[in-house]
Amino acid sequence: MRMRPILTVAAVGTAATAVGSALAVRAVGRRIDQRVDPGVDAILTPPADTTHHRMATFDGGSLHVAEWGEGTPVVLLHGVTLQWWVWAPLFHLLGADHRVIAWDMRGHGESRAGDEGVSLSAVATDLVTVLSDLQLENAVVVGHSMGGMGLGRFCIDHPITRDRRVGHAVYLATSAAPLHPVLPSSDSRMHKGFARFATLGMESPVRYEWGDNALSRVLLRRTFGTNCSGAAVEELRKMVAEMSPESLAEAGQSIANHDIRDELLEVELPATVITGTADILTPPRHARILAGSLPDSELHLLDGVGHQVMQEVPHELAQLLRTVAAHTGRDSAV
Repeated sequence: MRMRPILTVAAVGTAATAVGSALAVRAVGRRIDQRVDPGVDAILTPPADTTHHRMATFDGGSLHVAEWGEGTPVVLLHGVTLQWWVWAPLFHLLGADHRVIAWDMRGHGESRAGDEGVSLSAVATDLVTVLSDLQLENAVVVGHSMGGMGLGRFCIDHPITRDRRVGHAVYLATSAAPLHPVLPSSDSRMHKGFARFATLGMESPVRYEWGDNALSRVLLRRTFGTNCSGAAVEELRKMVAEMSPESLAEAGQSIANHDIRDELLEVELPATVITGTADILTPPRHARILAGSLPDSELHLLDGVGHQVMQEVPHELAQLLRTVAAHTGRDSAV
């Protein structure tokens, strides 16, 4: 009988803590929603006159490809759980003098995986399809996160297409080494906890709803660095919410086995490696390892920027890509 008041107090305390935590999450979620960045928010939606293509894959799947603009081709490969329109800011910023091309990676958005599933080797072969079907030459190919891993696999497995159609490879917030499954950028429990949560579902099919609520926004905010807008976080949430758990698990298995450090040593293609210093999913040490594995590369670290570089600092990223594109193919033309 003496224990009953103690247990009652403990239960009330636990409930109060839970309520307090929920209120804190809601407060943080509201602050995220209220953050605006006029220079970014205005270009988060793709141009209305974007051209769309459908391409058959080598293994019976299909690719949804979008393009806008004319000039030097810039081909964009997004990361796992994202979709082609994550690159919308670059369509606006580069489309005036570049042919900007992006697509839903197999198993994402409107693209469907074929018999090979969502693997890095299949993504690499899909890149061959896009480059060849659109007859691109001297393209600047940008791979973000898993897309960058697929780009590395392409450079190794498809040297003929690489040498004929690609002038420069840009590895954006990605890695050439296993993530196991993610190496946080610090030893803090918060970073480790988020990294673990972010990769659940990449080992076996698990359904996460990522609903339109404060908790989703608070969790996804961690993929950004010091500055991001609420609108950008919401665009990310919409993409992640549509990801099939089966495709996510297939992608995760391929990422877990990814290690191309030694193979990249033989790839002579000029390359640029870009990563934010606040990226906790593919932190800067992965960028340094990747750059060290490429015979001809430059490394750019963006101060305070997180994993979603194209949504956080699109103007800075666009300027880097303009510089790369301006020099692409110059040697071959001499």
